[in-house]
Amino acid sequence: RASPSRQSAMNYFTRQEMEGSVRYSGKCRIGNWNENDILDEVRLKDYIAKKEAGTLRMDKFNKRMATALQPVELTKDANDEYVHFGDVVQLENVTSGAVVAVDVESRDPRPAENACAVSASFHVDACARNTFTFEPYVPRTAKAAAMLPTYDDDILHYGQKVKLVVNPAAIEGSDWDVATCRLKSFTVSQTHFAKFSRRCEVVASGNDSYECVFEVLTPDPAKRLVSEGVPVMAGAPIVLLHCQTNQCLCVATHGFANDFGKELEVCGHTETSVGNSYKMEGLATGVPKSLKERSPQDCNVFAIVGKPTIVA
Repeated sequence: RASPSRQSAMNYFTRQEMEGSVRYSGKCRIGNWNENDILDEVRLKDYIAKKEAGTLRMDKFNKRMATALQPVELTKDANDEYVHFGDVVQLENVTSGAVVAVDVESRDPRPAENACAVSASFHVDACARNTFTFEPYVPRTAKAAAMLPTYDDDILHYGQKVKLVVNPAAIEGSDWDVATCRLKSFTVSQTHFAKFSRRCEVVASGNDSYECVFEVLTPDPAKRLVSEGVPVMAGAPIVLLHCQTNQCLCVATHGFANDFGKELEVCGHTETSVGNSYKMEGLATGVPKSLKERSPQDCNVFAIVGKPTIVA
């Protein structure tokens, strides 16, 4: 039997463990085997408790994917070829074929922003994260409301100012305490800019303001005056002009990977060509180039995908 002085000098940790490397488990009776055995039991109990409560990382991830990718049916308020307010639709970019989508769990860490990320997803099947509804813009003052055209129906018209509301099914089940989420854009600043292109940032925010207002326009600037007030047909090409920044919604070529796979960045930027054809056309018609607006490129053009119209 070892003497008391000998016992006090005994090492309860092996040399490997003292140097920072755990070489033995509780099954091996070397060093502090009893402590390792107890720690294994504590880890196992903690794992069982988290599994029963559904708080494991994999459980949270599966719940997140099930909420964001739950199938959603595209709906129509009327059986016609036009887009109505309240219709559940998708915004598909004509160049990439990707649809605008939100990521509710990828939120801005700044509490005052109350916003989450927006991207363009190649998962085109209608689900909670890539479906939206149009909401008419109502000014807060009567003077501003008198300057906007009024319509007697609930059909979306060219030249009308609207807000894009995220499907509430994408927010349900998350810890984000917002009632309604809308697309929102900012002017480029030191605190707000797109992550890859450094252009106007586009997010989905729970704060309602004029930064959420877009104007529905036709892609051809020469036809915008005559098309104002014309109902928008489902599948027709449109341009969403942000009213505050005066930049069109754009699906950039910058790709990145997230939990849903590879997606494209959505920003606010009006992409135009060099305009040589417009200069030549202006010289032929006598119109100065300062009065000739250039058409946006295909990255700014979207198609509203809705429920197909049933023809009797």
